[in-house]
Amino acid sequence: MRILEISRSGFFKALRPDSTHWIRWGSPLTADEPHRPEAFASSTVAGALWHIRNKTYDLIVLPAIHPDHRFDQPPHKLVAKSMLRAFGRSPASSRLLNRLIIGSNRHAIVDVRDERNLCETTIRLFPRNTLYFKRELDLDRITDPQALDRIRPLSLFVPDERRLPPPRGKDIDIFFAGALCNRIRTDALEAAHSLSAHGLRVATPCTPLPYPEFMAALARSWLVLSPEGHGWDCYRHYEACLAGSVPVISRPRYRRRLYLEDGVHCFYYDADRASLADQLLALLVDKGRLVRMAEAGQQHVLANHTRSAVARYMLKEIFGESPATADLLPENFSSR
Repeated sequence: MRILEISRSGFFKALRPDSTHWIRWGSPLTADEPHRPEAFASSTVAGALWHIRNKTYDLIVLPAIHPDHRFDQPPHKLVAKSMLRAFGRSPASSRLLNRLIIGSNRHAIVDVRDERNLCETTIRLFPRNTLYFKRELDLDRITDPQALDRIRPLSLFVPDERRLPPPRGKDIDIFFAGALCNRIRTDALEAAHSLSAHGLRVATPCTPLPYPEFMAALARSWLVLSPEGHGWDCYRHYEACLAGSVPVISRPRYRRRLYLEDGVHCFYYDADRASLADQLLALLVDKGRLVRMAEAGQQHVLANHTRSAVARYMLKEIFGESPATADLLPENFSSR
């Protein structure tokens, strides 16, 4: 199976590095990526278009365009977004783009942005996409049965499972690190600070840690606060599990797929109701339970929330149990 992947994440590059042509659409997730994309250049794009026209690829994976997102974007991406937005405004141009570039090739959309709405520009540009994978999929916003049949939820993942830290002694009771971008996070930080008065060991670094130090701090923590940010799903949910800690996550305020099970891999709390400080105190009483949950969470994340695991999930949704994916899906694989 040969795949063209245009994405930030390199899902399929992680799964099939030798048969995936990956052109990065976005900035790296970490300073030391496990896989390298093709260098972005006109020759790279021309080569990909040549392969598309000759139907070399069995699957083309495209990003959601989101033309309104312009923060910290490289110039070539801003130019591409402007051109694609203009094409999307014209039905005739959109049809021409599909015929000349996509043709009859099987293609899917991957949308990892924080917004809960589907990207209308992307849908207009690629109306015949096989499936649309949406990270922040609000199940109540999709009311058209035909649309729902082509949309699938998509989880985040650990950026690099090679960063699995060695087992460490737990010298931190509660850890939180993140931008204070909303009231839920501010309240979580205040709850953590209030517990210092009870003699709890609380760590809340005010500046970003280098990624290895961040993962080491997670490994040293019993509980990791992971309240929602701009979007509800968060890399920290899965990084905490990978490191052998237990994330404490604000319950989503809309109906969506949950990938970690409450009381098994994580704990959820209601940001607008219960006292988070009281809940954290109660959770820290049974350390044996936290050890068991950390082990279960780590196994679950390694099986389902690495880049390659998410790619397997998407392939199974796209192709089903076809021979094309039989060699990519382990016997015990779960589509969650």
